[in-house]
Amino acid sequence: MFEKGTFILMADGHLEDISAIKSNSYVMCEDGTPGRVAYTTKAKQTIYEIVQKTKHRANEGEPGRLDPRRRTVYNRLGFNCSATHKLVLKTPSIPTLENNPRRPNLTVKWRCLEEILTTDGRAITVPKNHHKNFPKTKEGQLQAQNFMRDKRLIWGPDIDYEIQVRDLEYLDASMRVTSTLKCNPVFSGNGILSNFLSGQRHLITPAIVSMAWLLGLWIGDGTTKEPEITVDSVDEKLMESLTVLGRYWGLYPTYKDEKVPLRAKHVRLYYGKGPEERRKTRNLRKNNPFWNTIQNLGFKREIDGEKQVPEFMWHEDIEIREAFLAGLIDSDGYVVKRKENPDVYKVSIQTIYPSVMNAIVHIARSLGISATVTTRSARNEVIEGRRVQCRFTYDCNISGSTPLQNVLSYCRSGHKRKPAPEVVIRDPQYVGFIDRKLREAEVYGIHLDQPRNILLGNKIVVYSCTECCETDAVHITKIKNLKHCVSCPRTGVRYFYRDWTGKSH
Repeated sequence: MFEKGTFILMADGHLEDISAIKSNSYVMCEDGTPGRVAYTTKAKQTIYEIVQKTKHRANEGEPGRLDPRRRTVYNRLGFNCSATHKLVLKTPSIPTLENNPRRPNLTVKWRCLEEILTTDGRAITVPKNHHKNFPKTKEGQLQAQNFMRDKRLIWGPDIDYEIQVRDLEYLDASMRVTSTLKCNPVFSGNGILSNFLSGQRHLITPAIVSMAWLLGLWIGDGTTKEPEITVDSVDEKLMESLTVLGRYWGLYPTYKDEKVPLRAKHVRLYYGKGPEERRKTRNLRKNNPFWNTIQNLGFKREIDGEKQVPEFMWHEDIEIREAFLAGLIDSDGYVVKRKENPDVYKVSIQTIYPSVMNAIVHIARSLGISATVTTRSARNEVIEGRRVQCRFTYDCNISGSTPLQNVLSYCRSGHKRKPAPEVVIRDPQYVGFIDRKLREAEVYGIHLDQPRNILLGNKIVVYSCTECCETDAVHITKIKNLKHCVSCPRTGVRYFYRDWTGKSH
């Protein structure tokens, strides 16, 4: 069962607070199919925080003390649930061969699922570490290799298992560290953009995709008063693509140089006939399909007109999400190809808008792309000899292989566009986690016709509630398998050594 405020991804692509979900609603399951909610439950139980392990430290050190906004790790994966809720976990199980010169034998280590008995009499299945010795001879090496091959055939490269939060302490120290949560991509979409533009959902045409790209480009470098986008005039490919893709909707990009021509051109997207016609036949905001889309679908906040990305874009059709993200990368993105792994790309996008930051992270994760957010405080900087006041900035970093490469194939900027991969493999993302006891609070459960894995709003895969979730239980805590360094001269930093033996001391 989950705490109030936990969002569930529904079958139609929108997010719903778990406390507002009713019977006969349909939620999104792990495989993309809908699952019917048979009934819901409510109780008051002790809740635990399951949160992603991260290397972010700005929230703990001096930056967090100087700037309160940096004390938050934005879009950190996690959720709050009861002690009896099942977690969907994965741990590597590839057998290894150790040849220690100090030992007389070869050692094969492997992992497998094993049933154990808890202190309160329940039988649970957890992964366990095992080892077997072989003599250091040619025959022993052959036996060890055959033994490892058999274990790989039985267990595969990874072990998927389910465990209740209260039973996490029954895992060995090494098993606990290597167990990860699953963050799943979303393969279906809501088709809202195509329905608005064409009256038909899930219609993927070059015109619909070009509108998604234009929206992403405007979110990155557009003005909020009129359909105007700032474009780097040196990037000829981008200027040319803006003209070509705009023609699908009767848009004609036009800019007028200042007395001193600048590199950045403020391009207006007029709707009407070609530039050779009279001005009165061309509309800027009136009857402009691009501007109508921005205003009617909520890309401008009604209160102050600030840019925002409506939540329906998080779970649009895959091609629409990719084109929209590509437009953002064309305007504000920086693309790097990793030298250590040439098949993996990394993109950094900077924004000052929380809504845009949230959209980048959610869209990236829904496509099977890893995403993290770092922050920078407001500051004064000198850019090209001018003193500029920079606002609080979100640095969105996304990385991936073929899913991100396919996004970059939609880009139009010359140095950012990449060839489309032959096959796009959208594998789940896996993240380590820690658990913390919080407090007693109201929790809500959703029970499906058949227990299945469902998706939270942040794309984490969780198990639907079962009867065992309806009653509270004690979190049985054993001695932590950690040794803390007491001689560290630095105060406030928790350095410790892990005891990989799995024994409590």
